[in-house]
Amino acid sequence: MGREQPEGRRVKLDEGRWVLGGGAGTQWRAVRALRAKQALSELKALGAAARKGPASLKHYALDNAVSYLASGPDSLLLFPALDCWLSVGQSFKTGERPAAEWELHFPFLQNFAAAKAVLSGETKSFPVRVDPNARVHLSGTHLYFEFPKAMAGKDALVEVSGGAVRAKGGTPKELTPITESLWVDYRDPLILQPVKVHGVLLPSAEKEARFASVLSSAMGLIERFDAPLHQEISDFLRIIVPLDNPGGMGSVSSSYRDLRGAFCLSHTEDVLLQAETIVHEFCHQKLNLLFAVDPLLLPGQGGEIVYSPLRPDPRRLGGMLLGAHAFIGVGWFLIRALKEMSFSKQDRESVERNAAKRLFHTELMLRTLSGYGRLTEFGARFTLRMWRELMLQYHEMLGFDPKAVAAARKSVGEHEGAFRLGDTGFHSGAARDVLAKKGKK
Repeated sequence: MGREQPEGRRVKLDEGRWVLGGGAGTQWRAVRALRAKQALSELKALGAAARKGPASLKHYALDNAVSYLASGPDSLLLFPALDCWLSVGQSFKTGERPAAEWELHFPFLQNFAAAKAVLSGETKSFPVRVDPNARVHLSGTHLYFEFPKAMAGKDALVEVSGGAVRAKGGTPKELTPITESLWVDYRDPLILQPVKVHGVLLPSAEKEARFASVLSSAMGLIERFDAPLHQEISDFLRIIVPLDNPGGMGSVSSSYRDLRGAFCLSHTEDVLLQAETIVHEFCHQKLNLLFAVDPLLLPGQGGEIVYSPLRPDPRRLGGMLLGAHAFIGVGWFLIRALKEMSFSKQDRESVERNAAKRLFHTELMLRTLSGYGRLTEFGARFTLRMWRELMLQYHEMLGFDPKAVAAARKSVGEHEGAFRLGDTGFHSGAARDVLAKKGKK
């Protein structure tokens, strides 16, 4: 991020449109374009590194693929699989990797090039490497091919013309759609490579269809309650990976900095909960995009750990920034849902308790961020705007059932009492299971 910072300062940032949903307007497009430019620079650097690779790569003509991809479109340069490919590729710059790893990683460039040909309607052909699971993904589109298992690790030819594509010996497949520009994917190895938290779910066709259907309804709720945020999600988010949830928690989810444009979450039939989770995870996506222009926290603080109101163990200071921002977005979403949706008395109290907890959590994270973080000029404005939004949400909380607010305050207070060092922003050093043990007494 550091070397891109001087160029990033040319984009005059409005903190309000980044704290809240701001739509896919001029400033959004400018930041998006800057990240695409960074991705292109990284792509060219890896293309140069590929020339140092084993001779077995030469027949792919990777220089041609890099040149072809260099003209965009931005949607391909920003596709999550390419983000992962670029991140993993950094380790090849020294050239000190086994030939087999070069032969696995670099041929994926051909998949992206084939995807561009499909999107542009051009007539081209590409030699590609069938991945270890006997598939070829046209990463950047919703298309892929399945091959006989014996083809894994071997070459195939992809031919594209007028937007149609075929691969000899491969069966064409399509990802399950959530919306016109958002799909379910749990097969592409470049999408799955960064996923470390929770297990990826391999659903049946019926369960996958239901997963997508609930998410589609959740996207409809987001469009209803926050149209500008929905515009951003539709413009940037491309993939949702289904997660397993063996613990039976309401919802588990995760995002990764080197997988912009995709995140992971588990299935639930609760449409409101899925919508809340999409808002939460997309806020992380939004900040990861914004970091292309401004880091918000000054360099040198990556190792600082603090008390987190969300976890029994300490977390990094940057996590407080991500968490507070996500909960500001979730807070407004839930407040609007409470105003516009019908709930039973029990369900309304549950949603109000959830929303109140998020507000209390946000205040704790903002206190720590403001008290200990060294912020950029924009980071300071951004944090101050989050404080303002939190105070407005506290005004909305005046209409909540006092019992729901009291229950939320008690839960948050118990966590503070166990894990926060007095009234500071530091962790007390208590063991992770201290609350569980206390509950058993």
